[in-house]
Amino acid sequence: MSGRLSDAWLEELRSRVSLEEVVSEYVPLKQKGRRFWGCCPFHNEKTPSFSVDSESQLYYCFGCHKGGTVINFVMDLERMEFMDAVRFLAERAHMELPERTAQPGEARVTRDEREQMYEANRLAARYFHSLLWTDEGADALNYLYGRGLNDSDIRRFGLGASPKGWDGLLRHLEDQGFEPGLLEKAGLVVRREDRLYDMFRGRVMFPIISAQGRVLGFGGRAMGEAQPKYLNTAETPVFNKRLGLYALNFAQKERSVGRLVLVEGYMDTVSLRKHGVQGVVATLGTALTEEQARLMKRYAPEVWISYDGDAAGQKAALRALDIFDRQGIPAKVIDYPAGMDPDDFIKARGLGGFEALVKLDSTSYRMLRAKDDLDLATQDGMTQYALRCCAILKQVKSPVEMENHLRQLVNETGYDREILLRQIGVSPAQSTGAVARRPRRNQSELTGVEKAEQELISMLAAGLIPAELLKPEDFTNDDHQRLAEWLIAGNAAGAYISGIEDDAERARAMRALNFAPLPEEREKALEVAQEDLRTLRDTRRRQRQNEYKQKVDALSQEEKLAILRQIDAANRESES
Repeated sequence: MSGRLSDAWLEELRSRVSLEEVVSEYVPLKQKGRRFWGCCPFHNEKTPSFSVDSESQLYYCFGCHKGGTVINFVMDLERMEFMDAVRFLAERAHMELPERTAQPGEARVTRDEREQMYEANRLAARYFHSLLWTDEGADALNYLYGRGLNDSDIRRFGLGASPKGWDGLLRHLEDQGFEPGLLEKAGLVVRREDRLYDMFRGRVMFPIISAQGRVLGFGGRAMGEAQPKYLNTAETPVFNKRLGLYALNFAQKERSVGRLVLVEGYMDTVSLRKHGVQGVVATLGTALTEEQARLMKRYAPEVWISYDGDAAGQKAALRALDIFDRQGIPAKVIDYPAGMDPDDFIKARGLGGFEALVKLDSTSYRMLRAKDDLDLATQDGMTQYALRCCAILKQVKSPVEMENHLRQLVNETGYDREILLRQIGVSPAQSTGAVARRPRRNQSELTGVEKAEQELISMLAAGLIPAELLKPEDFTNDDHQRLAEWLIAGNAAGAYISGIEDDAERARAMRALNFAPLPEEREKALEVAQEDLRTLRDTRRRQRQNEYKQKVDALSQEEKLAILRQIDAANRESES
């Protein structure tokens, strides 16, 4: 993301915006030395563990380990995309936003053109909405009424109708002063045989609005049997359906819900929200993407997958679970009865029925789906079910969760517990050796190598030790090695953190930069650094010795004797 703006410009932005001033507008801070302290805005706590370093202009929470630059803070707290956070801070610093470098495959547009596209989309949404209340929009309005919506619902979501003719929107926006070429770039019109036509004709219109209230594009639902049933704005400089979510503008205001409900379609979103379900968002005509999963992670700590209850919805839920697993996002699946979809269910059972639905954790849902296409009344069917479940349980890391699911599998299949454990690849001793989940390690529990590497990085970033004292190869951890190489080259830690898009990787880097306590005096820091380097180098030497020993142990007796004879000959030669 940040590659679209020059590093030099971003560095100037960070230098002109005081992180402690921005943070203090959300969190009361008290200064202690070079750091400001307060209660973390990202998790509940009574004892302040959230710090702002006035020199490095980085924030870090020693409790939940969130951290980063002022841009990261605005993105996380205001749930903004990168460019929206940059724009917000640039306005605060009275800095002109530079033209971005177009990415491969991206249409090159100026900043003014981009703003014109947002305005054209906004006026198009108003036009579609106004058309709904005319004779031309009657079919769309009756469709929405037939789906159980009233006028208040329609206005709340800004729903509309596109004209049935070929160029109604085109002529309307041309009258507003927009050039046809810009409307084509915005995806509102399409060109065929040197003529321009409206992209959406005779459809119910759903405006897709960003968390900051900008109309990015549209989803159009066909009337009758027209195809495709749903049509979305094509990719434009302001819209990419892989990167956004429908109803994110509502989720932005629902900070306390604690989870998002992910559905597949616009009407499911509208219907669930109409009946009082908060935090509902939808993908934009595509299967869930990795980018959308990362976006959801910024809005809530957990996601409930609320897909249709038919076979297609069940398969899509399994694919979504895989994506959430890769992104480290806890997810549950709502298993709708008898193939119902969210819209049907909420209309029939209401909010109380929705809240009463069982939300299955990822392993439970995968085990439920493992029964599909099997006849469990037969021995072969039960055997296949047990094998499928054992393959699923191989991925479970928590001993407590493993025990819970294992008990269920024993009860369902009748197989002996030890047999199932062997199939999973876990010995009975391993399964019972750790019954409680190990809590997150604190710094006192770090290994000697981890402690030494983090301490060296923190002292280097704080300017307590000279860069020439260290070499990148002193560090064995890949994250630490990359960060150390950056700092040794004389670069600022903030610039490195700004270049990290992955939240988990950024948290690891911030943890390394915030080892505590550090020596206050440079002389003491040099002593500590020398001790840390001895720890790292002694560890590497022992590792090499072990590797050599393993190689020697793997040799045959004849090969060992041959090596001993070579060593003896070399010794005699050196003595003569």
